[in-house]
Amino acid sequence: MINRFIHCRRCVVKFGGILIAAALAVTIGWAFASYPQPAESVQAAAPERILIAYYSQSGHTEAVAKAIQQETGGDLYRIRTNIAYPKNAPAMQSQAKAEYNEGLRPSLAEPMPNMSRYDVVFLGFPNWYNAPPAGVFTFLKQTDWKGKTIVPFVTYGLSGWGSSIDDIRAAAPDAILAKGLAVHASQAGNCKEAVVSWLDSLGIYAAEGGRNR
Repeated sequence: MINRFIHCRRCVVKFGGILIAAALAVTIGWAFASYPQPAESVQAAAPERILIAYYSQSGHTEAVAKAIQQETGGDLYRIRTNIAYPKNAPAMQSQAKAEYNEGLRPSLAEPMPNMSRYDVVFLGFPNWYNAPPAGVFTFLKQTDWKGKTIVPFVTYGLSGWGSSIDDIRAAAPDAILAKGLAVHASQAGNCKEAVVSWLDSLGIYAAEGGRNR
């Protein structure tokens, strides 16, 4: 399972391309160095101070969200909008990308939770087109993030995190951003081991009766 914000695929290059690849690696390293690194640990919070907010279209992200809830005891909140998406994946991604480019912030279909109750917010969504769905931005923009920690998680098919981390930073600059978890959609239904390992690495205490108590 992937539990880093940035992951690289191993590549095989011809000898003639090594210098170019090295130059690109240096450039990319400089670019990433300009961003603050995600927090490697999360301050312990009581279950009632933890929220797991997620957007899920096909059920993959919901499966991960429920695995997190089982381990932490936090509250679940599903981010919903009134936008209808095509069932055809390419058409859905095309629509979602257009919404992203237009900066669409659709209204949420259900009332926001009382965010003042929460210190730690797990935020999950599918990475359709290298970025969060429009409804996630609405959720982010409707919250005062000062003093709160966002712990992101995504499900994906090909693109891993894409630009999601930068998008979260831009939408919630006052939040503390913690190390996230990326789960391939094909593994979402069997993600408990990855979730437990990730939560352990963050220092999150499990729910009463769960793994760590």
